[in-house]
Amino acid sequence: MKALKRTAIILALGLAAGGCSVIETKSVAREDLKNAQGHVVGIKDVMRDNRSGEELAHIALFVPRIGERGEIVGYEERVRGGSVLRDLNGKRIGGRWADLRGRSTNPQSKGLLIVVHGKQAAERVTMAEAPSIDDLIHLARLEH
Repeated sequence: MKALKRTAIILALGLAAGGCSVIETKSVAREDLKNAQGHVVGIKDVMRDNRSGEELAHIALFVPRIGERGEIVGYEERVRGGSVLRDLNGKRIGGRWADLRGRSTNPQSKGLLIVVHGKQAAERVTMAEAPSIDDLIHLARLEH
């Protein structure tokens, strides 16, 4: 009985502490981040705290997808349960889902990959270099 009472008290204190640390935010603006070649390489989401009015910026950078010839053919946005595949303009063209059932036979598997191509053939893509920290700060417009 003592253990049950102790567990209930710990659970109540944990919920009370967790409730105090929750920030209620509302998305204010969403902006595509582009590199020098004009490729959409990330998303900047500006949110506002409902209580204090403070603005927060959430930046998600995409991972480049390399084609057979070594050129960048698209970008991959990591999300819970897999990832979203995007073309060079940021348009969603497919997705990857992490399916844990096949991990026992192929531990290096990253999941099922489905890519949907439009009717138009892919344009010729030039090589892009990784942005520097200064470029990322400039892209996110964080400098004052």
